[in-house]
Amino acid sequence: MTAPATKTSGDAHDQALIEAITTRTVEVLAQASDWYRRFRVTPPRPDLRFDLTGACAGQLRWLDGYPPLIRFNLAIAADHTTAFLAETVPHEVAHLVTAVCFGHVRPHGIEWQAVMTSLGVPEATRCHRFSVPADRVRRQHRWAYVCDCREHALSTTRHKRIESGRATYLCRHCGTPLRSAKTPVS
Repeated sequence: MTAPATKTSGDAHDQALIEAITTRTVEVLAQASDWYRRFRVTPPRPDLRFDLTGACAGQLRWLDGYPPLIRFNLAIAADHTTAFLAETVPHEVAHLVTAVCFGHVRPHGIEWQAVMTSLGVPEATRCHRFSVPADRVRRQHRWAYVCDCREHALSTTRHKRIESGRATYLCRHCGTPLRSAKTPVS
């Protein structure tokens, strides 16, 4: 198996970490070959990027017409290297294997759990348990919205969707559309 394509930058320590993650990814992809044979599918060759920030350790993205993309968070990997290589890399590869072999299923459902077990992580969890310093975590502001019965705090994402006219949100209790109170909550 050839190594996945990588997009990198950074110092020598980052380069060594990127090399370790890339090597581990190739190993786990090879481990998953039984799944591909069993389902008679061709394994895709993912691209790897090391540009993820915040509290997310890893992410699989796969858009139609593009190769799968596995993104990793180097800051979390540097702080928790052994566990990152043992858990996060198989976690993201398992998402790829599950998508190829099973199609569209629950992201952390029984199929993904079976793949994780076969990759040597029997106690797989949806989210990592790594400590992440608060200054690395990006939090969205909350925006005050009202309906006919109460006040709501919406994320910046939903606020922008409403402001641009791309979405309307309804109160789950009274069913009326949410209206901006024009002030950020936090």
